Amino acid sequence: TMTLLAALRSQQDMDVVNVNFSSSTTPELLMKTFDHYCEYRRTPNGIVLAPVQLSRWLVIFCDEINLPAPDKYGTQRVISFLRQLVELNLVPWAISLQNGFYRGSDHSWVTLERIQFVGACNPPTDPGRHPMTLRFLRHVPVVYVDYPGQTSLIQIYGTFNRAMLKTVPAVRGLADPLTNAMVDVYLASQEHFTQDDQPHYVYSPRELTRWVRGISEAIAPLDGITAEQLVRLWAHEALRLFQDRLVTEEERNWTDELVDSTAE
Repeated sequence: TMTLLAALRSQQDMDVVNVNFSSSTTPELLMKTFDHYCEYRRTPNGIVLAPVQLSRWLVIFCDEINLPAPDKYGTQRVISFLRQLVELNLVPWAISLQNGFYRGSDHSWVTLERIQFVGACNPPTDPGRHPMTLRFLRHVPVVYVDYPGQTSLIQIYGTFNRAMLKTVPAVRGLADPLTNAMVDVYLASQEHFTQDDQPHYVYSPRELTRWVRGISEAIAPLDGITAEQLVRLWAHEALRLFQDRLVTEEERNWTDELVDSTAE
């Protein structure tokens, strides 16, 4: 999501609107977004809905697009509405009914102009997600972006840790070992515990972000910290993040041993 938003916002002729989807999202959310950022114009070819600012595109970023729950008929109404908005009607006699929707207030067809839709989501196998229909997906390119690997994680969170310990000279040299240990615990837990064991055993780099934030917030009010105190704080945050979610005593013991062996 962050990468996609950064790329879109770097475009000079685009305005990006972030719309967060949930299990209860309906087409009314998109209609309210249109009302806020667009205007209706009457043209010789019919009614057009376009961004208020001329010559600019409006990009509606639909975050968590696969969260809306199907109704009793198995239809995700907001996804069906999106499909209608992006679908090209190639029937010659209906060429004016492209990329839009029927407005019931005046019984007219509204065509979209300079409005683009982009979506992002987790895989449908994650809890609370729903597979998107092929009738919708056939209209859009789908790009899969996996989580960063070990090398990238060390580079990303090494930068965070060096910045965090920059103000603590006594432990500044521990930034790289601290990062390597964090990534090792994260990857080992991710491999050992899966959703096949429990639905909530979902691991992402957010765990590392929370880990860094927890240590940073604990260090901030202190005048200083020793290497031993830093390791104890590192272990405490690790157990809160990776052990507290576990169901069985055996799993918790495994995490205890993992944290102990990594700290050594």
